[in-house]
Amino acid sequence: MPTEAIHTPLVADRFLAIKSARYIFNNARHLGEEIYFRPGGRIQERARRVLREAVDLLRRVEREGLMEAISRGMFASISRSPEGGRGRDGVLEKEDGYCNPFPDLMRKGAGVHADG
Repeated sequence: MPTEAIHTPLVADRFLAIKSARYIFNNARHLGEEIYFRPGGRIQERARRVLREAVDLLRRVEREGLMEAISRGMFASISRSPEGGRGRDGVLEKEDGYCNPFPDLMRKGAGVHADG
C-alpha cells in the first residue's frame, strides 16, 4: 500500500507511480487523435486558469524564496518552518562516496530516463 502524503515517500511508491504513468502513456498515446476540445469551452478555460494560477504561484515563490513559501504554507496549505518539520530528526547527510543504485535501476526497468 502506498504511504500517506505526510510521510516520507518510499522508493516503492515512486516506482509504482512511474509504472502507472508508463501504462497510461502507452495505452492512451492515441487518445488525442479521438478527442476534440471545444475552443473556449470548459476544459480549455479550466486549463488556462490552472496554468495562470500555477505561474502566479511560481512568481510569488520566486519573489519570496522557497523556504518562506514553504513556511507560509503556499503548497497544499501545509507549512513547515525552516528549522524543523515532520521527520527532520531522521534526515542524515549523505557521506562522500554514498551510492544507491536502486532508483536508477527502477527507472531503467520502468523505461524512464533519469533526465525526465
